[in-house]
Amino acid sequence: QDTILLRIIKSEDWHTMPNDMLRKRMSEINSNTEIVEEVVFRVMDTFFTTYSLQHMYWPELRCLKTCCRVFEILIRQKLPVLADHFEHHDLNVGLFALGWFQTLFLYLPSMPSATVCHMWDIWLVERSFKIFFRVGTAILFLSQPTLLNHDLEGMMTYLNTFPDATLLRADILIPCALQIKITNKMLVEIEMEATDFLNHGGHGMPPAMG
Repeated sequence: QDTILLRIIKSEDWHTMPNDMLRKRMSEINSNTEIVEEVVFRVMDTFFTTYSLQHMYWPELRCLKTCCRVFEILIRQKLPVLADHFEHHDLNVGLFALGWFQTLFLYLPSMPSATVCHMWDIWLVERSFKIFFRVGTAILFLSQPTLLNHDLEGMMTYLNTFPDATLLRADILIPCALQIKITNKMLVEIEMEATDFLNHGGHGMPPAMG
């Protein structure tokens, strides 16, 4: 709303504008704002219902914690050397993965919008959360040489800032992610292990995620 309003204010002379014209312009601003708000509401409603994102905000974040546990197991399977390095330095995967999954990678300021749009397109078409696990695993795979040379503090700094954001480019990260074999069946099996680890204390991953 502010963007629309400021654009009109800067482009027109409000002091000399007739009252009827002023009312018309303000009506246009309100109409545009209502349209934008309606579109945003419908998009968010679709995400939360059709794509089950409401599960990510359940009490105690049980679903989100399950996602992080599933991701931790995937790291152990796909990147065992890095998993050992994390364990050696007592790095809890949830410390960085929680933000990744809760915001679907919008959490990373270094992540280019083109990369986010590409992975979201895949998610919306496949209706499966596996693309986000693939992307997360690909990020760690591409970052592994750097991470193995850092201690806990260095790894956390790197994973939260990505000083060299080249690896996050869509033409690098997405092809790498798609080469990593992660299937819906695999996620369901890992989720069972993750849920057991969490002592059956809450919800698993959303239906659209497995």
